[in-house]
Amino acid sequence: MKFNFLRGSTLNQKDFILDKQEAYIDDFLYSNSVTLIYSPPKQGKTWLGYGITMTLIKRDDVQGVIYVDMDNGLSSLKERAIDEKFINHPKIEYVSRAKIDCSSIEYLRKIVTEATIGNYKGYTFFLETTKDFVDTDSKSQAGATIIIMHHATKAGRTISGVQVFINSPDNVYEMTQKAREENKLHFMLNVTHARTLVKDIGVTVNTQSLELTKLDEVYSTMSEYEEEFVRKGKEALKKNPDGLGQTELLKHIGYEKTDKTARDLLEKFNDKFWNKNQEKKGKPITYTSI
Repeated sequence: MKFNFLRGSTLNQKDFILDKQEAYIDDFLYSNSVTLIYSPPKQGKTWLGYGITMTLIKRDDVQGVIYVDMDNGLSSLKERAIDEKFINHPKIEYVSRAKIDCSSIEYLRKIVTEATIGNYKGYTFFLETTKDFVDTDSKSQAGATIIIMHHATKAGRTISGVQVFINSPDNVYEMTQKAREENKLHFMLNVTHARTLVKDIGVTVNTQSLELTKLDEVYSTMSEYEEEFVRKGKEALKKNPDGLGQTELLKHIGYEKTDKTARDLLEKFNDKFWNKNQEKKGKPITYTSI
């Protein structure tokens, strides 16, 4: 070989025998890929990350999940019962800013240092929440699946930080939280950039079991107007556990009893967010919280 720098670094036919990408979550998350999920703060990215984690560790082809959390303190993790749900699970390594002895970017560099080819095969890295660019290509070559949870700007429509956050990952999703229920968070994940065959999806995370399920179509199609209507209705019924008459409920939400659109929404979301009770036709209608 004429030049030493070429030794072992040029491509050959064997290099093109690639591992098949597995669909960890259909239409959304694939093995050996880099995915970025962004939203404004306080929208539930952490809960979404936990739900994805619990889905991954049930798979035989996932060796482990390394959750690098530089965003949440120990008190916040304790409130979410992470000490009970995650810490002793054999497939989960939870890294906290409270335990590292260096900056977050220095810790990420340590991960990159061990990113030799194939070394991270079968492992998924969660990076939450970082504004530091990571050399994602090197970890991808090491066989890892990478999920970056990132903040959007205050307006919520664009990713904060430099343009590389958009160009580097394989797939980028804008996350929005839909109507919230007790112990359940509903999310829409809309593709804003993609290199693989992914789609917009909706998911629900149970904050008690951390189970991740497909979002009910009712939630995924709700407009902001409907979400606001439902939020006010649920709040009113929560304060009145014995129930409210239709006129009273509409008044709490901010509508007159003669508003047909508002009455139609009460009917549309019956058995989803509240229960409609009427002894028989012509008798008063009351609503109670589900």
